[in-house]
Amino acid sequence: MSACRGEHEGCGGGHDHSHDHGHSHDHSHDIEDPTGQSLYGLIDTTRVRCLNESAVGQVLQCLKPWDKRREPEPFLESNDGDPELLIHVPFTEVVKIKAISLLGGRDGAAPSKMKVWVNRDDIDFTSAEDVPGVQSMELVADSGGVEVDYPTKLHKFQNVSSVTLFFGDNHGADTTVLSFLGFRGESTNFRHGVVEAVYESKPMATDHKQLGGEFTNNSVV
Repeated sequence: MSACRGEHEGCGGGHDHSHDHGHSHDHSHDIEDPTGQSLYGLIDTTRVRCLNESAVGQVLQCLKPWDKRREPEPFLESNDGDPELLIHVPFTEVVKIKAISLLGGRDGAAPSKMKVWVNRDDIDFTSAEDVPGVQSMELVADSGGVEVDYPTKLHKFQNVSSVTLFFGDNHGADTTVLSFLGFRGESTNFRHGVVEAVYESKPMATDHKQLGGEFTNNSVV
């Protein structure tokens, strides 16, 4: 599910273009999906990390193939009483991301807001509040079991080696649930080596929610 992008432009113009030339024009094959293709196959699942997940490695359960995106289980869930989730997703190739697709839980468990960084692996719960992201989004409470495509500011998602997503709150439940997290766009067909900028960061001893492991700075210099 996504916002209408001018579907059948001009169809509400107040007059009917019903010219019959003896043959039909089906232009459906000319329409390109504005959100691009699924980038599921380019996710480096061995390096995906999540902080505050209820079980270590559970984040991989919401990174599903596109044809399984509407299956409610399995899912990612935050620790009880704490709705925050921080997810780091690297890619095996440099990509352009046109949309981030989400399907959250029911009964207030869907995340209510998302903050995104590109090519940063040093974000933790302390810095997530203070470091500006490339984009922040307000998220719907209940999409009726259908994923929502949130369009990106494309000029800020052109040369993406990794994304970090901070879900700071939900719609009132004790935990945050994500049954699907996906990315749509295209590959640049470039395998990155020295493309991620190195950001020096000091581990925060006060960050007690890194139960799903720590983000490490493993950029190549």
